[in-house]
Amino acid sequence: MIRGLWKIPWDLAKRGEIIKKRLQQLNANIIHIFREGNNVADLLANLVVESQQRKEYNNFEELPTNIRRQINIDKAQIPTLRIRTKKINIQH
Repeated sequence: MIRGLWKIPWDLAKRGEIIKKRLQQLNANIIHIFREGNNVADLLANLVVESQQRKEYNNFEELPTNIRRQINIDKAQIPTLRIRTKKINIQH
């Protein structure tokens, strides 16, 4: 919507215009990224949502194992594959 590829719903139009102007002021860009490319952020967000508590980590070693693992995968530039499977309905 911000990039003009889709029409902004009327109730969000004012906010959309504010965002567009701010992006121009900052000379910033918005790009799309699949969920797999944002895995660390998703893991951290899920951690906070599930615990319902504020979390703060001051170094890599304090992070949960699964998040450290994902960061290391990202650093090694190991691709994450997006695989979609088709559900098969078996009727007896």
